[in-house]
Amino acid sequence: MSNLSVVVAFLGRDFRINISYRASFALQTLATVFQLTLFYYLSRVVDESEFTGRGLTGGYFAYAAVGLVVLTIVQVSVGSFALKLREEQTTGTFEALVATPISPSLMVLSSAVYDLIRATVSGLLVMAAAVVLFGLRFDVNPASIGTALLALVGCLGLFASVGIAVAALEVVFKRMTGLVGMLIAGLGLLAGVYYPVEVLPAPLETVANALPLTWGIDVLRASLLGGEVDAGRLGGLFASAALLLPAALLGFTAAVRRARQTGTVGQY
Repeated sequence: MSNLSVVVAFLGRDFRINISYRASFALQTLATVFQLTLFYYLSRVVDESEFTGRGLTGGYFAYAAVGLVVLTIVQVSVGSFALKLREEQTTGTFEALVATPISPSLMVLSSAVYDLIRATVSGLLVMAAAVVLFGLRFDVNPASIGTALLALVGCLGLFASVGIAVAALEVVFKRMTGLVGMLIAGLGLLAGVYYPVEVLPAPLETVANALPLTWGIDVLRASLLGGEVDAGRLGGLFASAALLLPAALLGFTAAVRRARQTGTVGQY
């Protein structure tokens, strides 16, 4: 089978499974809309001048809405690799997959393609809800939309890297759902999802400014809210994804090799 055939096979399988659980996707999206509603009313008590001075349109609500969209994609993307692996382990299909000629790298990437697409669609639906329900207006043009799409692709590569790294740990140590929750909470705290990183204590601000996710969110906000895009941060985002994704895939391959050697492939 070609690599494309493998990806299509995984995509078709996951689509058929998930299409029978339509309510799950709808409820997850609705829960995020509820969060959006919370920030809409919270924005009414926030000093808007703090955000107007940043050269961004829309005030605090627009600021938080973009961050929430990214976090929505993070939650699904980062957790999907470990979740899919866990499902394969508990149903006994992981051993069968490992025994096939498919490389572990292709297997783990293909297993989460559907969830990455679903996460992106969910994020776009939340963005549409912000426009339709709360009157959010994005300050965009063809160039800024292109920049936003580039930033989104870079972010997806970054999220996939983190998710694959967690899946590698799942193969070795089992049950890493607690780590997934901690990572998502930590990224929400440090990456400027809900507030500018400048409000953090100096040591945490330094860490936050070094996170590629912070760069991705900044570029997305600037491109969607009429700000000045930092080309250096966009380049750094892609460079980080280009370095971290192969490293994560190598780590997953090494984890599978170790599981084979120790006879723990079927353990979970």
